[in-house]
Amino acid sequence: MQRAAGQGLCTALLALVISAAFDAVHHDTLLDRARTVFRIDDVALDWIRSFVTGRTQQIVVGSEKSTVFSSKSGVPQGSVLGPILFGMYVSPVGDVIAQHRVHYHQYADDMQLYVSLRPQDCVTIPSLEQCATNVSRWFTENALLLNPTKTEAVIFGTSQRLRQVPSTPGVLVAGAHVKFSDAVKLLGVTLDTARTFDKHITNVTRCCHYHIRAMRHIRPLLTLDTAKTIAASIVGSRLDYCNSLLYGVSQADIDRLQRAQNVLARVVAQAPSTISLAGYLLTIVSAMNLACLPGKHCILLNHPTCLS
Repeated sequence: MQRAAGQGLCTALLALVISAAFDAVHHDTLLDRARTVFRIDDVALDWIRSFVTGRTQQIVVGSEKSTVFSSKSGVPQGSVLGPILFGMYVSPVGDVIAQHRVHYHQYADDMQLYVSLRPQDCVTIPSLEQCATNVSRWFTENALLLNPTKTEAVIFGTSQRLRQVPSTPGVLVAGAHVKFSDAVKLLGVTLDTARTFDKHITNVTRCCHYHIRAMRHIRPLLTLDTAKTIAASIVGSRLDYCNSLLYGVSQADIDRLQRAQNVLARVVAQAPSTISLAGYLLTIVSAMNLACLPGKHCILLNHPTCLS
């Protein structure tokens, strides 16, 4: 997208959503692809087989129970191997996408199709639509279901190029029209059309302040070490997540993240708002090294110039 923007182009992106993706992975097909596509055999293949097969399911409602039945599809969600096995299962879809000269990114069941084009060509995008149709067909043939109602579409570009994009009805995906939106959330990061990250930082700071307010109520009941641990895990992790993407954002957005962290430090240190945090610095920094934004000043609780 960055390269396309430098060439005066826009990038149209489709974020595809697969319904119950991990539950629909057919075991026999997965094992066959592990053997034929990835050349996994012998003991390694037996390990995968033992991991996914031999599982049973039962439905319990109140005191009523269904019969126990064998599960012939699905990989455990939340496991380390789950996303890897799902990626192996859907790996042939890359050949389908390549036929349309469309780029794609994929992590587990999150898949994005994107193509770069001139702003005036964004009215209809036949290559992207045809690619999405064929991908949807491939999913159906492999026991997966693409959900067009949850699929999102967005056009990225510079502010100048986006103003040149004509009005468009959207993209046809699996028989449904998907309208272009102002932003899309990918793997927890909100990307707006101009990639300013304003909306992402708004979401992050809103979430941080929500948890900081909750922590303020229980802070008198916590020891300092416990408060630092909770702050770093619940709030600090959100400030740290994908912060390298924030290189080059505006100083105003950096300041919003800094204020959120300063409020967090005050709650942890139980410091009055009228007193500088620098006086409490040595008591709260040992376990709370948080985010550092490249190219900007550090957002670190152990950086005196960042505390006010």
